[in-house]
Amino acid sequence: IAAAGGTVVSVINDDLAGTTVEIDHANGMHSVYSNLASEPPVGEGDVVSMGQVIGSVGATSLGETNEVAHLHFAMKRDGVSADPLDYLPA
Repeated sequence: IAAAGGTVVSVINDDLAGTTVEIDHANGMHSVYSNLASEPPVGEGDVVSMGQVIGSVGATSLGETNEVAHLHFAMKRDGVSADPLDYLPA
């Protein structure tokens, strides 16, 4: 689910991270969701709300094919990795 409302800026199939959705939350904040199932229900330019389903966990990360399916979640502020706990509600 989307950690916050925003606009989907990319949906890509990354060779290492697998299917990846990136959302722009304004003010330089972006969230990134990787290793999703190959056909997420959102596309570039879609506006999403906090809590909206943006995909399901998949096994598309080629570097982790022997692992249990799981999500890679990251946040960036102005293109630099940021601790999600500093920005998400408790």
